[in-house]
Amino acid sequence: MAAARNATMKAMEESGIEAPAWTAERAAEVVQRPDCDYRLFFESNPVAMWAFDRRTLRFLTVNQAALRQYGYSESEFLGMTIADIRPEEMLPDLYMDLARRRHGLQYPSLWKHRRKDGTIIDVEIVCHDVQMQGTEAMLVAAHDVTERQRAQEAARQAEEKYHAIFDNAVIGIFQHAPDGRPISINRAFAQMHGYASAEELLAEITNAGAQLFVHPERMVELAEAAAAGGIVRCAEVELYRKDRSRFWVMVNLRAVRDETGKVVLFEGTAEDITHRKAAEAQVSFLAYHDALTGLPNRVLFRDRLETALAGARRRNERLAVLFLDLDRFKNINDSLGHSFGDRMLKVVAERLRECVREQDTVARVGGDEFLIMLGGVSDAAGPMAAAQHIMSAMAKTFVVHGRTLNTSCSIGISVFPEHGEDGETLIKNADAAMYSAKEDGSSRVRLFASEMNSRAVARLTLESDLRAALDAKEFFLVYQPLMEIASGRITGMEALIRWQHPTKGVVPPGNFIPIAESSGLILPIGEWVLRSACSQMREWQNGGHRIAPVSVNVSALQFRREGFCSLIRKVLAESSLQGRCLELELTESLLLSNADVVHPILAELKGMGVSLAIDDFGTGYSSLSYLKQFRVDKLKIDRSFIRDIATSDDDGAIAAAIISLGRSLNLRVVAEGVEGEAQMSFLRERGCDEIQGYLFSKPLAVSAMEKLLDEAEADGISRRCGCIDPPFSTEQIIRS
Repeated sequence: MAAARNATMKAMEESGIEAPAWTAERAAEVVQRPDCDYRLFFESNPVAMWAFDRRTLRFLTVNQAALRQYGYSESEFLGMTIADIRPEEMLPDLYMDLARRRHGLQYPSLWKHRRKDGTIIDVEIVCHDVQMQGTEAMLVAAHDVTERQRAQEAARQAEEKYHAIFDNAVIGIFQHAPDGRPISINRAFAQMHGYASAEELLAEITNAGAQLFVHPERMVELAEAAAAGGIVRCAEVELYRKDRSRFWVMVNLRAVRDETGKVVLFEGTAEDITHRKAAEAQVSFLAYHDALTGLPNRVLFRDRLETALAGARRRNERLAVLFLDLDRFKNINDSLGHSFGDRMLKVVAERLRECVREQDTVARVGGDEFLIMLGGVSDAAGPMAAAQHIMSAMAKTFVVHGRTLNTSCSIGISVFPEHGEDGETLIKNADAAMYSAKEDGSSRVRLFASEMNSRAVARLTLESDLRAALDAKEFFLVYQPLMEIASGRITGMEALIRWQHPTKGVVPPGNFIPIAESSGLILPIGEWVLRSACSQMREWQNGGHRIAPVSVNVSALQFRREGFCSLIRKVLAESSLQGRCLELELTESLLLSNADVVHPILAELKGMGVSLAIDDFGTGYSSLSYLKQFRVDKLKIDRSFIRDIATSDDDGAIAAAIISLGRSLNLRVVAEGVEGEAQMSFLRERGCDEIQGYLFSKPLAVSAMEKLLDEAEADGISRRCGCIDPPFSTEQIIRS
C-alpha cells in the first residue's frame, strides 16, 4: 500500500498536479476503521469524498465537502448512482473506465461532473478499492479544478492567439539578441527579405547587422538608442533582401531587460516603406528639377548660381548667365500638339547638355525658356562664343517622332560682375538681352546693355495702370467648378480674377499678377478677390444653392501680412459665411518660408473651419516632411503634369505618385487642367478625388455659373462629364 501511495504521489508531482490534501488511500483506511477520529477526518476533509458500490454504482457514503461541492443533501446522494453526477455524453466513457479499472490505487484522472443546479465542473479523481460491510466498493476523492482548468484554457487560447497574430501579421515582427543574432521572426519579416519561411531566414542569418543592413553601423545606432531610451519609434532603415536588392523599412525597436536590468534581447516591428520612399524621392526630385526634361529648375539654378557667385568673388573670376528662348515654339505646339512639343523640348535639353561642360549648369525655367550658367570665363568673348556654338547646335535638324524639323533660338547674355552683382540681377539682365535679340528678328545673340530697358518701361506702365484698375472697377471674377470623380457632383469652385483693361482688353492674370506681387498691389487686389468671392457665395446660398466651398488663391505677401487671419474672420462675418464655405489655396514655398510664423496662422485658420489646399503641387518644394507637418486638406496637381498623363510615362508616374502620396496622408487630390477623357480615365483608375478643367467646365461668369448650378440641381448635369464647351461664350463671360 505504501509503495502504491509513493508511486502515485511521484506521478502527480511529475505531472504538475497538486495532490489533494486527503488521499483516497488514506480515506480507504479511514472508512474501513471504526475509529471515530479517522471517521471524523473523512467527514471534515475539505476535498469532496464518497464511496460507491462497484456493482450497483450507488453512493454508500459521502462527506460534507461533497454535499457542498455538488449541492445535494446526504439523502439525495445516497439515492443516486455515480452516473447521476455525470453529463450524459460522458456516461460511455465512465462505463468503459469502470470496466477496465484495475484494483488498487488509481492514478489521478480528469472528469466532468454535473452539480445539482446543472452547472458542469472539472474534477480531478483519485480512487481506491475498499471493502465496506462486505461490499466491494470504491473510495473516491474528487478535487474541484474548474478554475485551474479555466486558467489553463485561457492561457492556451492566449498562446494560440499570440502565435496567430505573430505568424499572420502583415508587418514584420522580430526578436534578436544583443549580438545581432535573430531569435524569433514571423513569416512577414522573412518574406519581406525574400525568404520563403522564417525557418529559412533563421538558418541562414546569424548576424542581422552584418548580413541584412546596408549600413551595419545603423543597427548599432538603433540598439544603443533603444538601450538608452527603452524604445525607438519610426526609424527608417535600408536593408538587403536575399537577392541583395535593397529596400526600406520603418522600424520600431524595444530593449528587453532581465531582472538585473541587463538587456537580454531586442524586439520590434518592421514595415516595408519602399514605395513611400520612392514617392518621396520622386516628389523631392520635382522640387529641384524640371519634370519634363529632368534638367534643374529655376530653384536649383538659383541655388547653384549663388554658390558659383560666392566662389567667383573669392577667386576674382567672371561667370556668365545665358537666357535662351526657342523661336516660334508656340507654332510647333499649336500645329503638331503639346505631346510633340514636349518631345521636342526633351531633345533640345539633351542637345544643350552636350554643348556645355560638366561643371556648367543648364536649367529649364518654364515653357521653352532655358538658363545656362558658364563658370570661369575670362571676358565676354567666351560666353559669346559658347552662345554661338549653342545657336549652331539648335540650327541643326531635329527628328521628333519621325518628323524632320528645323528651329532656332534667341540668347541673351549677362556677365558677372559687369552686368550684376547677384543672381537675380544677372538673370533679369540676361532675360532683357534675350528680348532684345527677339526684337531684332530672333536667331540672335545679345550681350546685355543698359539701354535694354524697353521691357522694364512697359512693365512700369502696366504697373501704373494696375494701380488705377481697382478704383476703376476693372477687375471681375470668373468661377471654375470642381467635380468629384466618384460621384460626378460639383464639390466647389475656384474664383479666378480677370482684368478688363480699357485699351488692352482682357489682360491674362499671368501678365499682371507677378507685377501685383512685386509692387505690393496684390494686397488690395487679393482682399477684393476674397470679399467678392465670399459675397457671391452668400448670394448663391441665399438663392438656394448648396455648393461649397469657394477657393481663393492667397499670395505669400497676403499670408504674411499682419492681421491676415483677422481679415479672413471679418470677411466671413460680413458675408455671413461659415468657415467651411471658404478654401484658401497656398503655395509650397509659402508654407516653408517660416515655420514659426506659418504654424500659428494655419492653426487659427483651421480653427475657423477654413479648408487649406496646396496649389500647383509638384512644381515647388514638394516634400513629405512638410505635408506631415502642416494640417492641409487638399493637393492640387499642377496642370503641367496632367496634360499628357495618358501618353507620357513620366507625367503619368509623377501624377500617380502625387495621388498615392495624398491618399497615404488622407489628403484629397485635385487634378487641374483636365481636358480629355483619356486623362479622366487615368485619374479615375489611380484614385484621384476631383478634377478641374475644360473637360467639365471652363471658368464661367457669374450668370453662367448660376445656370450650371441650377441645371445641376434640376437634372443632374453635375454628374455628366464631357461638357468641354459650356453654353456661354467668352464674350458673355467678359461682359458679365
